Amino acid sequence: MSSKPGFALGARAALLLTGATVLGGLKPLQAVMERHVGLPAPLIGWSLAVLASSLALLGLSASLSTPVCFAWHCFVKPVLPRAAETHKDALDAFYAGQAGVYDATRGHLLKGRETMLQLLAAHMRAAPAVRGEPGRPKIWVDIGGGTGWNIEKMDEYLPHTYFDKIYLVDLCEPLLAVARARFAAKGWKNVHVLCQDASRFVLPEWASGELDPRGSLTAITLSYSLSMIPAFYQVLDRCDQVLDPQRGLLGVVDFYTARDTGLKERAIGTQSKRVPWAARWFWECWFDLDNVHLHQSRRDYLEYKMGTIKSYNGRNNFLNSWLIQIPYYVFLGCSRARDATAAARAFGSEAGNCLGQGRAGLATPTSAFMVHGPAPADKGGSEPVAALCLGPSALAPASAPASAPASAPAPGPQLQQTIQDAGAPLSPFHYQLRKAWRVPYLEEKVHQAFRTHIYGWTWEDPAVDVERLGLGRTDRVLAITSAGDNVLHYALAAQCERIHAVDMNPCQGHILELKLAAIEALDYADFWQLFGEGRHADFERLLTNKLSPFLSSHAYAYWQAHAGQFARNFFFRGYSGWALRLAQLAFFATGTWRDVRALCAAGTVGEQERIWATRLRPVLLNPVMLRLFLGNPLFNWHALGVPKNQMNCFLQDGSVADFVRATLDPVPSLGTLKDDNYFYFLCLHGRYTRASCPAYLKPEGFRALRRARATDAFKLHTDTVLGVLRGLPDCSLTKVIVMDSMDWFDPIPPSTPLPAARAVALDALDAPPEAAVEHLRSELDHEILEMRRVLAVGGHAVWRSAAKYPWYRERFARAGFRVEPLDIREHGRAIDRVNMYASFWRAAKLA
Repeated sequence: MSSKPGFALGARAALLLTGATVLGGLKPLQAVMERHVGLPAPLIGWSLAVLASSLALLGLSASLSTPVCFAWHCFVKPVLPRAAETHKDALDAFYAGQAGVYDATRGHLLKGRETMLQLLAAHMRAAPAVRGEPGRPKIWVDIGGGTGWNIEKMDEYLPHTYFDKIYLVDLCEPLLAVARARFAAKGWKNVHVLCQDASRFVLPEWASGELDPRGSLTAITLSYSLSMIPAFYQVLDRCDQVLDPQRGLLGVVDFYTARDTGLKERAIGTQSKRVPWAARWFWECWFDLDNVHLHQSRRDYLEYKMGTIKSYNGRNNFLNSWLIQIPYYVFLGCSRARDATAAARAFGSEAGNCLGQGRAGLATPTSAFMVHGPAPADKGGSEPVAALCLGPSALAPASAPASAPASAPAPGPQLQQTIQDAGAPLSPFHYQLRKAWRVPYLEEKVHQAFRTHIYGWTWEDPAVDVERLGLGRTDRVLAITSAGDNVLHYALAAQCERIHAVDMNPCQGHILELKLAAIEALDYADFWQLFGEGRHADFERLLTNKLSPFLSSHAYAYWQAHAGQFARNFFFRGYSGWALRLAQLAFFATGTWRDVRALCAAGTVGEQERIWATRLRPVLLNPVMLRLFLGNPLFNWHALGVPKNQMNCFLQDGSVADFVRATLDPVPSLGTLKDDNYFYFLCLHGRYTRASCPAYLKPEGFRALRRARATDAFKLHTDTVLGVLRGLPDCSLTKVIVMDSMDWFDPIPPSTPLPAARAVALDALDAPPEAAVEHLRSELDHEILEMRRVLAVGGHAVWRSAAKYPWYRERFARAGFRVEPLDIREHGRAIDRVNMYASFWRAAKLA
């Protein structure tokens, strides 16, 4: 640390001298530059004067000594000629002059360190107990930890006393001197500093024979060090060998670049990691000057060698500029030897999904990491894989050289190294630490089209579903995910045995997953702020510190990137949020916003009816409003989630004005918005209240869901209804509730026969284009046939429709269902509190 004052003083003196020299020779310099540059003399003179003054000010300012020191060592010194040197010599030379200012200058540059540490701490706390040796020590090794900042910061999230031993391993002596002083000042006795090569580090317990190196570490972290280690393959191999296979965690944060993405990225959920070629070329060249290597091979090997639990790609705009954004990633992983049989069973036998469970690894039938030769036996297989002997282990320390210091650890016992082929990694879903809610899926192009959610709340009335369908504890239900409100009500009010929530938009699944995680991990106050108020000032901290162990890697990465949705009001985000914004704009433009407030505060039905009839109805049913918005296909799709085919469904019964009147006119008479009709209350008020909100948002509902472990019933699918039905066994469901999704299909001519049962799948790779188009036209027929196969006798397929008599009810009858309406909206009567649909239908499977 003593190098900082000396360097700072010298740098300031050099700046002062340079500035004085420029000022003293201003006239000669101006004359020379005027001849060679060709610019006007006054401009050259003023430019030189500004430069000289700036240099002098930098030299005089003590507060600028730190950034000057940083700039010199990081941007100037690396490009100067230097003699050939070892890796350790290069590190010592690079950091010798800046070790004392290292922490002060890396806060904004090395983004993601706190996120990685918080993730590690959260998963450590939430990890289920593993049967094993009760007295096994907890050891954390921070590789390339430098000044010890990581260890000191981690104490804020997980006390350092949680670990029996903490080791900081680094090869740079100037940085380690700072670390030793830091821990000595704190008096931490369980933290030890080792100056060793990361690819060959040996803990004292290993050298003495006190502890078997294999599987001995509880945690390993690499914070912006993997990109600086030449022998990164050996480091990751070593981490894999010494990490506890069942409870050990590996945390990495680093810069990166990436080129093309493939099946691995689709499975891990990191397709967003691709870096444009210009940025990739620039950052690789720039960082290479400092011996920081950003080639994607390092991250690729990390994701191959270790199982992925969480993965997040970010951009560091530390200069607050959209132009300069350094790509970085946060990774949390585990040993691929970790037992994933429980997750595989949950996905396969309970959710009908076998993606990623084949011997090829991440995805079937082809692995992202091609495994050549015979595939390894499955985890539960009866044929063990033969071990390959490699001779003396790299874990065994070599004999100490004659020049080694007396304090060097004595050579330990020679360990025999073997290797087993574990096959390719499973998907991150299989390494979930807590709940296996989200069913594995590969990111497809259609998923990338969904940049955010369409629905921030659900428009169907779940209380009517429970009552009219008689949902109960023995029901096994498949339903559309939407925003998760309905399926959460089923879990609360009916306590269904199994609930399959299905949505092709992954963002809708991320919303439900976040709600399930919040039920498990948060207290009610935080839960209400998120989903009742729609905002939380500390959402990012909650996300990483409390919610992350319960979220899939895909959902965690999504909410990290979209944390701002809870900064002001979640309900005003997504496509449905545009509808609320436009409604508010219309109310302000027409001067009826006070009437909207009065409607939300009305204490009687009569008062609501008066406000609606005299103030709001003339605005919403105005011909201009109907033509520009409610009758506009673009607005209906992007703001309300109503596609063209569904518009055609209600237009067959009348005009847009007829449909809107039939929808809204009965609502004020159903009950007060402030006490019961939370659907419209949210749209007009912008948030819920405790009196007007879904049942799961009330304190008693929240407690009941947590107490009854009702979230265990959920399986979340990111697929079409047809795709999910295909994976489920015969007669495994009692109810299929598809909301209004069948309105979205193209009508099938009545003369078209049903396709043969178990016809060729839509996603068949060898289907000609003509067959694929024909299959798309009859996709609803295939869905209906799959419903018949999967439903038990007497089971029901249930839907709502914008049409009073939807065309597809005849297709159900042909497939062997008894079709009947549960309710049809007629004579000015509402069918539920929302009343958004013209009919409610049920198709019962006949024997």
